[in-house]
Amino acid sequence: MFQSWTSPLLRRNEPVLIAVLLVAIAVFGWIDPRFLSTGNLVSIAQQSAVIALISFAMTAVIIARGIDISVGSNLACSGIAAGLAYTATGSASLSLLAAIGGGAAIGLLNGALIGFAGISPFIATLATMAFARGLALSLSGASSIAVADPVLLFAGRETIGLLPVSVIIAAICLSLWWFVLNRTVYGRWIYAIGGNAGAARASLVPVDLVRISVYLIAGATAGLGAILTIGRLGSAQPLAGTGLEFTAITAAIIGGTKLSGGQGSIWGTAIGALLLGVINTGLSFLQVPQILIYFVTASLILVAVLTSQPESVAALFKTGGRKSTPSPRNTAATSVGKHSIALRGLGKSFPGVKALDGVSFAVSAGEVVGLAGENGAGKSTLVKCISGLHRPDEGEIVIDGNAVQFHSPSDAKGISVIHQHFSLSPDLTVAENLFIGREPHTRLGFLDRARMRRDAKAIMDELSLDIDIGAELRTLSVGHRQMVEIARAVLSDAWFFIMDEPTSALSNRERDQLYDLIDRLRARGAGILYISHKMEEIFSQCDRVVVLRDGRFIGERQTRQTSEAEIVSMMVGRDVGDIFPYLEAQVGETAIEISNISDGKLLKSATLSVCRGEIVALAGLMGSGRSEVLRLIAGLEPMHGGTLRIFGGQQTGGDTKAANRAGIVYIPEDRHLEGFVGTMSIRDNLSLAWISDNSHFGLLRPRRILALARDLIGSLGVRPAQPDKMTIELSGGNQQKVVIGKWLATKPKIILLDEPTRGVDVGAKSELHHLIARLKAEGAAILMVSSELPEVLGVADRIVVMREGHSVGTLARGATEEDVMTLAFGDRTITPPACSPRPASNLAPCL
Repeated sequence: MFQSWTSPLLRRNEPVLIAVLLVAIAVFGWIDPRFLSTGNLVSIAQQSAVIALISFAMTAVIIARGIDISVGSNLACSGIAAGLAYTATGSASLSLLAAIGGGAAIGLLNGALIGFAGISPFIATLATMAFARGLALSLSGASSIAVADPVLLFAGRETIGLLPVSVIIAAICLSLWWFVLNRTVYGRWIYAIGGNAGAARASLVPVDLVRISVYLIAGATAGLGAILTIGRLGSAQPLAGTGLEFTAITAAIIGGTKLSGGQGSIWGTAIGALLLGVINTGLSFLQVPQILIYFVTASLILVAVLTSQPESVAALFKTGGRKSTPSPRNTAATSVGKHSIALRGLGKSFPGVKALDGVSFAVSAGEVVGLAGENGAGKSTLVKCISGLHRPDEGEIVIDGNAVQFHSPSDAKGISVIHQHFSLSPDLTVAENLFIGREPHTRLGFLDRARMRRDAKAIMDELSLDIDIGAELRTLSVGHRQMVEIARAVLSDAWFFIMDEPTSALSNRERDQLYDLIDRLRARGAGILYISHKMEEIFSQCDRVVVLRDGRFIGERQTRQTSEAEIVSMMVGRDVGDIFPYLEAQVGETAIEISNISDGKLLKSATLSVCRGEIVALAGLMGSGRSEVLRLIAGLEPMHGGTLRIFGGQQTGGDTKAANRAGIVYIPEDRHLEGFVGTMSIRDNLSLAWISDNSHFGLLRPRRILALARDLIGSLGVRPAQPDKMTIELSGGNQQKVVIGKWLATKPKIILLDEPTRGVDVGAKSELHHLIARLKAEGAAILMVSSELPEVLGVADRIVVMREGHSVGTLARGATEEDVMTLAFGDRTITPPACSPRPASNLAPCL
């Protein structure tokens, strides 16, 4: 028990803060021994107690990805409410109630504006800050209100022994906050919301209610702080708490709480508040001007932030040491012609890991070379070395026979990286995006828009792209945005293109347009390094394929002279068998039955059924309504028409909790957006949806949670098998296993999978589909959406094809890609029989 209470002290900034605190006390005591007098130390403790009290609540608000700059004004307003209640009634109890109730009311207003109205926390609390301060001045007539009741003064000025009562109250609040954040379901929800509100909401966390309650508690805490302040000052003052919000935020930040949300330590905040109290009092004790105190406080914040983010310090020094001009050895030409790039023994190390080790291969003009490897194989590091983001520790990059050194991306002339996530500005036009960073100017120094439009039109014509150069980028489809990024690279005279998963978010039509553009770039003399997890793309688009594994060059093959099995074996170092395995299973009762359902938007009318012990796949073009079917069944969207039955019982849609109670779980398409909370550990993610129904009185059961996590990690094959490892640090395939495991913990009967293997390597795909096949064999009913036809044809028992929001046909197992695409493009309609339920005695066991 003692270890569980003290272990937080050994994380993040706490050890450094404790050391700084002790040094500060020693230095001030050495300069003036009176600083260490009992009276002065008690005064510091009393001052720090109010700061700490407010800072604890502020820490919870920030962890939930919020901010509250109204707490100082709230404290003043709550104090005035208590003073007026005391003046009117003479009752200490009513005065206490007025202070805490008034603070809670303003906190509730904050929560309602943020949780229900959707106003940003900064704007909402900025408004209530002004409102509360104005209310305090108005109610008090801009004058202080004397308070003489010993009960109201007790908490702020009395001591028990040598300990001020205010410090005891702060210590009790510290213990309560630690317990809430670390041992309750509510605390786990606060961390989840701050780390990823979308994933928390998808995990059935009441996001809005939790946010509102956090602000309400922060307001009530401001009311309690008002009582302590009245006790210290002997009066309620309308200007009390001025600047307290910034002091509280400072204490939280110094203590290691991240303004980005999802991470924070109450222990760190407590030490930070005490450190601020010691330094501010010490400097004032030494009669240091207030302006210097501000500078010291600002320096503390910067030191604390940089200490908690060592990578920022490293980047700062790295940036400072970079040269602003390219290396003299970099003599690479930038015009399109006969170019080549060769890597010779490239190596790159990071602390504790060698990301690249002796990688050697070449790409010449006019060829497309595939780069294959599992997640974590070193592909991203290699791309960063080639594009100038990283400098290799070993080996060299040779362009056109000359060794080059890139000190920054600007040195990598003629090389362009086309990322999955675009680097263009959605608010600018296509033409403006094409010239970002290299805008042409007239002789008078004005932007030459006529030339921009002329050159933009010329490059679009050259690449045969039918894109309006005057349209804002945000109005274009994902595929056309990618074409614009490629056109921008061509316009900059790039001759070597690195395409990183370029088709991951494209429809089939957009994918085909991209393939045509690759052919034109090849004919133009460009070299292309093509990164993809899709084997069919590598074999259809690439002349050769280079394979990396664990940062090492494994080999390269001509695509005409190798097979998918050989490439996969080279990637994973083992035989993974069939990537999309099919497993026969006993078909049970009908689990899902939908008829003509509609969401009133993209989904017009869909009809299908899914039985236990089978996988039904939804196929079709992007935008055909496939994902909408899953989201409606999962209760994430309201139903505007049709009927939905789960195990024979009617469902109305639009209720995620009702869907979950019926045994339905939804694995989203974007695991980063709705799947997992990156700031939480594997253990906490796996238990996030489980804890609500498996915690007595809202209290977490750490041993059961750890046992659950270890069991799921083992059965799912999550690597590394470390429950406390942050989920964001895992590979894509292992992150997906965590997302699936989170829902398997709830023992689902129906599993909805939206693009379950998007962005994961072939080894992880095989593992995921073996897991899905096992769930099917155990009696789960699985409805899956996938844009990869080999995946659909490989694992599905039946295929339902969607077109323009309608289900247009059902294909039995054994259908071909041509059959699916014929339906998807609208040439014919096929409707074979649905599943045939077996007698109840033959049902496969439910999960």
